[in-house]
Amino acid sequence: MRKIVWWVFAAMGVACSSSEDVGRSAAAIDYICNEPAGATIDSIPAYPFCGDFNVWSNNGIDTKSASGGAGWVRTETNDGYQCAELALRYFRFKFGITTVWPGISYADQMCATHPAGMSVSNTPVHGDLMVFAGGSCGADATGGHVAVVDTVGAMTIDVVQQNSSTSTATYNTSCASCFLHADHNHGTDDPCEASTADGPICGQSLKLVSGVTDTLYVCANGVTTSQTACSTGCISEPANQADQCAPSDAGPDDAAAPAIDASPDAADAEAEAPDAAPNGNNGKSGGCATSPVHDGSRSAWVCVLAIALVARRRRKA
Repeated sequence: MRKIVWWVFAAMGVACSSSEDVGRSAAAIDYICNEPAGATIDSIPAYPFCGDFNVWSNNGIDTKSASGGAGWVRTETNDGYQCAELALRYFRFKFGITTVWPGISYADQMCATHPAGMSVSNTPVHGDLMVFAGGSCGADATGGHVAVVDTVGAMTIDVVQQNSSTSTATYNTSCASCFLHADHNHGTDDPCEASTADGPICGQSLKLVSGVTDTLYVCANGVTTSQTACSTGCISEPANQADQCAPSDAGPDDAAAPAIDASPDAADAEAEAPDAAPNGNNGKSGGCATSPVHDGSRSAWVCVLAIALVARRRRKA
């Protein structure tokens, strides 16, 4: 059993022998060991243990063995995808809880010592942490175990977990030493539940965790009041600005081209180059905004103009 270094603890644990698969998605890809996720919860993947390494993330979904730069935080030191790594990553990026848990070496200590912004609960809801005492329901005798609560039954809890024989399991409620509840957890999988701001937010923005890419959510006090699928992409603005759907390319510049007078009596003048400035996005970029793509109508009438001028000059010659 390894202990953590400084602020990231690596609590080992195993699943109850009577575990049951609850059928979560396994679409995420691991950038460290190049393996599929065993399960996901609110879009955050849980991985099978695949070796000792650091784990860093900037959104709870992407993981690397080294920092990717600004916004990346370390959720595990040297011990890979432990059960506690998932708990730290999920609580950090879903509810904004720090990954610094001073004084903690093992998962079974989490009930007694935990950061601000969370509390012990005896009435679990989706998104809580289920903490196991050492030796409880198959957990490691020394370190215990921790898992993320998915669904709550009358006497059982479906969880998503790491460092176990399966990434999903069903435990008796009595297996828990305690449940840890984040202040911002309303017990739902609403993308706005733990949003860092109110107003329009793109699903892929770091202001959310579980939103759908290129969907614009309007958040108010942790609740989605409306959502819109952005057909042309969603632009993620800085933290103090509202996100927006990218405007479409249709606009005044794409109106039908004027008829071209190619008769011999037309004035012999140089053709004026068409406006080549991109339409539809006001010069903005970023997020998933699509690049301006024209339908070719402007290019077509410019070609007609050029051919007419060449033909006229040949007749004069």
